[in-house]
Amino acid sequence: MNKCTKVKVKKLTKPELKELTKILELFEQQTYEECCTGKISGEFASAEIFDYDNDFIDIELKFGTQSDCEDRVNTEQWKLNRNILTKKMSIVAKVNEIED
Repeated sequence: MNKCTKVKVKKLTKPELKELTKILELFEQQTYEECCTGKISGEFASAEIFDYDNDFIDIELKFGTQSDCEDRVNTEQWKLNRNILTKKMSIVAKVNEIED
């Protein structure tokens, strides 16, 4: 008989959440600049945590245009190594560590 043991996932700490907020904001900004023209009303980019464990943070990125005449939304899933949050590196460098 095999027993499966559940690994206890550590909650994100306040410093981790603060750093992650900065990372996600820059990730959104970079996505907006790369994928949106800035000339169409309703263009957006949004990055949110949808899951995490002790090793990785799973990120859902949505971007596109939503308005009364257009509804084009792209959704992608990305991940970030959780250890990156506590490393001494710039936010830009941390954003560059996000993987698809």
